[in-house]
Amino acid sequence: MKCSRCGLCCHNTEMLLSNRDIARLETLGYNREDFTITTPEGFHQLRNINGKCFFYYDGCSVYPSRPEGCSYYPIILTFDGKSCLVDEDCPNHHTVTKREIKEKCKRLRAFYREILKEAMGTSNQKSVV
Repeated sequence: MKCSRCGLCCHNTEMLLSNRDIARLETLGYNREDFTITTPEGFHQLRNINGKCFFYYDGCSVYPSRPEGCSYYPIILTFDGKSCLVDEDCPNHHTVTKREIKEKCKRLRAFYREILKEAMGTSNQKSVV
């Protein structure tokens, strides 16, 4: 994929975070309360500030340590989680190869299984950060 770093994927994001993502970003000096929200279902998501990802200023301020889900974009899972597709909202969606889809889809599915397992472990806790 040829990313133009336009930042459109960083606007109004609903990017899910794993506990590993959160811990990695905390090692950079950020407080989880500042960059995450927790849904009633127990999922952690990136917080938006003025319609943009908490970490997006004139580009991604944590790009080398960005959340794992961000590294797979514009490859996303279908709603039922059975297959992957390329998000056509990305201006460079046409540059993603079939090989990239196949390689990233396997890792993306594993990532979402991890997030689901984490959320199920905390779904009884209804606190919102």
